[in-house]
Amino acid sequence: MDITSWFQLVVICLLGAMSPGPSLALVINNTVLRGRGFGIATSLGHATGICWWALLTAIGITELIGDQKTGLLSLQIAGILLLAYIGFRTITDDNDLDSETRVKTNPNSGALIRGVTEGLLISLLNPKVALFFLVIFSHFVFPASTRIDVGIMGITAALIDAGWYVFVVLILTSNKFANNFRLRGQAIKKFSGSMLILISLYLLIMMVLGL
Repeated sequence: MDITSWFQLVVICLLGAMSPGPSLALVINNTVLRGRGFGIATSLGHATGICWWALLTAIGITELIGDQKTGLLSLQIAGILLLAYIGFRTITDDNDLDSETRVKTNPNSGALIRGVTEGLLISLLNPKVALFFLVIFSHFVFPASTRIDVGIMGITAALIDAGWYVFVVLILTSNKFANNFRLRGQAIKKFSGSMLILISLYLLIMMVLGL
């Protein structure tokens, strides 16, 4: 892969990561609910899933997934249920969001694992991610592409994704937002959880309508 193609890939992956959707909502939600460390863990887990989809797409396996309507439907339903569950959990959580929790960078290992797992699942259970890479990588993958080319594409997509979401987490937990989290913590949590539930309902409606 030449430098020009790689730069084009970087720009496209960045635009894809920056687009609003369930992944961004989850990262924001987990950051609001559990603090900086949990948000970063979610971001890294999500990037791992992105890397997996990117690699699968680059070697052509995603085409097989796209042909299996039952498998695609199962992924969509699982992703919707995951979003709805996390949203409900957020709304019903009674912990206050003080500034110490908000910027906590060393959560316990269990919290880190849960954050990574949720981020990983929300990317793996989103078939639109696979379709995105299928469309994009069709312009970058050729019969002559080597394993190194495939690896570079997967790693590039993962690093761009991780970098963007970690940036979002750091912005949300910066001192500039400290008073908003401290004074409006419960309201922010209720709003964040409600948005996740609404997104899950929207995705369910779109799935039923076949859009």
